[in-house]
Amino acid sequence: MKTDRVTLLISPDDKRQLQSLAEDRGVTASELVRQAVQAYGASSIDETRELAALTAELRGAIPAMRKSLRDANTTAERTIAALGDRTQFKIAEAPARYRAGKRRAR
Repeated sequence: MKTDRVTLLISPDDKRQLQSLAEDRGVTASELVRQAVQAYGASSIDETRELAALTAELRGAIPAMRKSLRDANTTAERTIAALGDRTQFKIAEAPARYRAGKRRAR
């Protein structure tokens, strides 16, 4: 396998953490970095971009969704109020109808 040298500048704390992680896994620090690069992969960059685009689209749609929900709630409240008025009217009418009718003989 052909290799190229990469110089990586990191803080002493990051270096200690990298070395500790590598030791825990039984590999060199260089191998751990190679594994991390492979695990991250180029496809994850594309996925991140796609996720960012979808997130932006969703955020753009939220105001319209909120307005739609407010409109639906207003319509539902008006309908419930109208139905409530009709129900009260019918309940109030019901006893008068029964009183006006004659009782059947048993």
